[in-house]
Amino acid sequence: MAEALPEEARRDPGITLAALRTFVAVVEAGSLSRAAEALGVSQPSVSIQIAGLERACRVPLLRRRPRLDLTEAGRDLLVRARLILARLEQFEVSVDALRTLRRGRLSVGLSGPHLAMRWIAGFLAAHPGIALSTRIGNTSALLGEVGQCRVDVALVAMAAPVTGFSCTRIHEVRLALCVPRGHALAGRKRVAPAALAGLPFIGREEGSVTRQVAERVFAAAGVQPEPRFEVTGREAMKEAIVAGLGVGVLFDHEAEGDSRLAAVEITGPEGRAGIYAVALEESLDIPAVRAFLDHLLAEYRGP
Repeated sequence: MAEALPEEARRDPGITLAALRTFVAVVEAGSLSRAAEALGVSQPSVSIQIAGLERACRVPLLRRRPRLDLTEAGRDLLVRARLILARLEQFEVSVDALRTLRRGRLSVGLSGPHLAMRWIAGFLAAHPGIALSTRIGNTSALLGEVGQCRVDVALVAMAAPVTGFSCTRIHEVRLALCVPRGHALAGRKRVAPAALAGLPFIGREEGSVTRQVAERVFAAAGVQPEPRFEVTGREAMKEAIVAGLGVGVLFDHEAEGDSRLAAVEITGPEGRAGIYAVALEESLDIPAVRAFLDHLLAEYRGP
């Protein structure tokens, strides 16, 4: 059985930052009373801190008579104490900069850059000290990145929130039929899912939310388009459609800005989905993450 420590040793907190600050203040002020005044504490409090530090170091640090002076051990400790306190001050300045968003880093995953880049631009304009990086992927892959802490926040299309994450709905999107600009359906405002029957259809990869929502729409309408082949990612889908390989589905905003394509809304409530900001619950306490979510909600929340 281990020998019990004396009562005084059990009470002794060891070398503390408060004691080091007091020791440096005493040396710089030249007396206990002036140090107490500078620190805004009582002289007995200063005496207790110095006595506790000397106990923890097990050597005297100050000579009290005929005048206050450093021992050899005290001179050595003074250099180290000043170094420690300077490093701590740098750390506190750095933490304050992170807390107030004057500096920091944020990693954002994107399942679609079209809307997200506008949102990111607004955030960086408000917080120019934040260094922001992005990763592109489909929703399934990016949720994995968030779960493994490789991405702080993912902006992804989802049919509904997923468990195990903080999911903040930012914007509503709808499934659309994407066709070449000269296609017979290009001039329509909307089409029923049955209009896809018999058309050469290009499917999306497993794990794509676009594919999941499309399958839900087709099941509700009782149609089952047979994909001619599958592509990975919306850009591959666009290029395949432009090349004349068939028609496909995208969310309505994803064809914007591409004059080669037309997006025609697919009718039915099953085609609705949302763009969500997804993060780990514990990441919400990171100042840059919280500020990014607040920015999205304040400036860009959809209907």
